[in-house]
Amino acid sequence: MPVVPAVDRIQPFGTPRRWLVFAVGITSLILGISLAITAELGVGSWQVLETGLVEATGLGFGTVVLLEAAVALTVAWVWLGERPWIATVVLGFGGVGIGAVLGVLDTPASLPGRAALLALGIVLLAVGVAFYLASDLGASAQDALFVGIYRRYRIRPAVVRLAIDATAVAAGFLLGGQLGAGTVVVTFAVPALIEPALRLGHHLAATPLPEAMARSPRPDVLAADVVAAEVVDRTPPVG
Repeated sequence: MPVVPAVDRIQPFGTPRRWLVFAVGITSLILGISLAITAELGVGSWQVLETGLVEATGLGFGTVVLLEAAVALTVAWVWLGERPWIATVVLGFGGVGIGAVLGVLDTPASLPGRAALLALGIVLLAVGVAFYLASDLGASAQDALFVGIYRRYRIRPAVVRLAIDATAVAAGFLLGGQLGAGTVVVTFAVPALIEPALRLGHHLAATPLPEAMARSPRPDVLAADVVAAEVVDRTPPVG
């Protein structure tokens, strides 16, 4: 299978199709995060790290978040070549959307209700991340690391996502960060859902899949192609 080229940079601002997938992704991501927060069963992986850094450094939460984002963006840009772009700016104001959604949501009184809310939030979160990344209009500070690693080193996105999230949770927990049962579920569930969601997102946005996810042809199909090519090569020209 030929190597899938990168998205055509002649249209750096995207196509209507990519913008539609981007809008669906951002909306889904904001809703997913809001539902997960409302479930009150544990913070996200990066929030474990952030609350741990607050405990360890004594800095304010807002300061820690800003510094974390700046470090993540710098590392992703210098090491992986992932430059800030449209999604970086849009998601920089994502907290406004999340706050608005949280204002109309209530935490269910029963544990099954909260678990159901978390489950729906996880699905929306995975779909949201996958769709907005599949539109190839940039990434948030944290997702820039995720995208840069699986693109540069051609590692399965699910593996990269699990490694990053698990590392953030472990580091944050050791620093004294908040950790709940929902955190563990999200840490493992989102990586499990991210690749199917990416396949759908790339298909809808008409952008190429990450090379690590590109399926190789079956051995029997590949062998048949080789034999066919040899037959063509050995066939004498007509006339």
